[in-house]
Amino acid sequence: MIILGAGPAGLTAQLYALRYNLKVLTIGGVVGGLMTESHKICNWPGEVAISGHDLSQKILDQVKGMGGEVVLDETASVAKTPEGWQVLTKAGKSFVGQALVMAIGTEHLKLGLAEEANFVGKGLAYCATCDAMFFKGQTVAVVGGGNSAVTSALYLADICSKVYLIYRSAELKGEAVWQKELSKRGNIVSIKNTQVKQLLGEKKLEKIILDQPFEGSAELAVAGLFVEIGVKPKTDLFVGLGGELDETGHIKVKADQSTNLEGVWAAGDITNGSNRFRQILTACAEGAVAANSIFTWLKQSR
Repeated sequence: MIILGAGPAGLTAQLYALRYNLKVLTIGGVVGGLMTESHKICNWPGEVAISGHDLSQKILDQVKGMGGEVVLDETASVAKTPEGWQVLTKAGKSFVGQALVMAIGTEHLKLGLAEEANFVGKGLAYCATCDAMFFKGQTVAVVGGGNSAVTSALYLADICSKVYLIYRSAELKGEAVWQKELSKRGNIVSIKNTQVKQLLGEKKLEKIILDQPFEGSAELAVAGLFVEIGVKPKTDLFVGLGGELDETGHIKVKADQSTNLEGVWAAGDITNGSNRFRQILTACAEGAVAANSIFTWLKQSR
């Protein structure tokens, strides 16, 4: 059994596969996936608050303690062979498994601006937890109105002198508990009904241009801009195999997390499962269900 993706779904699938005494391997570029970017998780059972990095490490330690193996690499290609599913990694390694779990998760959406790529790592970032300390004591901005944007703004407010929170709607979409915290911070300035239309700077980001004036000017001087406008599922490998997606671009799964491809399951934020309630908890649950289903399928196959 091969699991593609080392986020909460993939790691939990491996935990359960190990309990079923299956020969299992997880391949992923980052242990914990996007979960590692959460500076504070307050809805994980048994933890009042824990960082995404710490929770990822706890699950990894549990996997390793059970004898599990995680290959820190990215998948380059997947192909169906007479022996099973052959996975080639970008580092040139090859693995074959009878069952495959797609748990690759999601990737950050971009602003779509022509100059965006030029400023990545030069003031433009997609992970506040990763890059906040580079902007200590400076003015920054966050784009987005959901939970990830609001929690990023809260985290940055503890490190930076001023944080602009820019969102295109009239109201924030983040959970009420986070919005309540937002109202307590004196150094967070909300700018609603607004979008960023241009990035300016010589060698690094210096200014952002808004699509309408704020306090008399469409220009905002910032040292950093954090983009938190959502994510999209990483389904290219699955689609390349003939896998079926739903209308939103997520992998269609049945109740047992199986897909339209024989021998392929999917779990986590990449799927349309769990009533589309994409949480760390539901990702773990889907990983567990996938492993259980594979165990049953392998037994029946024999």
